Amino acid sequence: MNVIKLPLTLSTLLVAVGLQTAIVPSSPARLEAQSDRPTITQTSANSWVVSQTYVPPNRQAPSTTVGGATRGKCVESAESLRALMPSNNLSLTTAEYPTLYWYIPRSTAKALKFELRDANENTLWTKTFTIPATSGIISFTLPKSELPPLIVGKSYHWYFKMLCLDGNSTDQSGNAIVDGWIERTEPSPTLVKDLEKATPSDRPALYAAAGIWQDSLTTLVELRRENPDDSTLARQWEKLLKSAGLDPVVEKPLVDCCTANR
Repeated sequence: MNVIKLPLTLSTLLVAVGLQTAIVPSSPARLEAQSDRPTITQTSANSWVVSQTYVPPNRQAPSTTVGGATRGKCVESAESLRALMPSNNLSLTTAEYPTLYWYIPRSTAKALKFELRDANENTLWTKTFTIPATSGIISFTLPKSELPPLIVGKSYHWYFKMLCLDGNSTDQSGNAIVDGWIERTEPSPTLVKDLEKATPSDRPALYAAAGIWQDSLTTLVELRRENPDDSTLARQWEKLLKSAGLDPVVEKPLVDCCTANR
């Protein structure tokens, strides 16, 4: 199993430009990525002055959210199962099939289980996975072969569990559980233009400034996997996670996962 450590430095963080927080209606029928956020300035042909800081949209997850996580009886350390998402328990994406991320602590869990529901708590899809042998940050992409694409403007409620007992057991009270919401949104015309001009290393910051957490995280993870020793990317990673209150997982490794159980 390949594990990529995330090196961190204490060197100066990227210079941030002033960014205003856009106000998004509290209950839109269709949420478009913030079009009134300021454009990030391009200082030369291939150089952007950006801040790797997440600017959350002005809204919360639906009230049915459980929030946080239950620790579970099989976790062997003081750490807990944790989703890599903002504190409001809602993340936006432009992807039809987004990638989700969790921190898996050391445990004696038998397997992992993911469940996707609609806003009315109807189960759309569920899958169990073999748990990795190493604790760390894992990811899972919703499969095109088994699910229709996420619909723009629709909220989806997911649950992720570490199964401490056999999945067939009637007693599931000891499992570690975390839940959250994800919603697909349309990028604003300004963001689309900025992304077209930006280099790959600048795209995570553009998504973060627009409040599109899931795409910011995914593009940065891809860059970190390709360039594990890049100190600039390490600083961007640290700043992005800390801006969303994810300080405890900044130094955790990326771990290969997940193999679906038949």
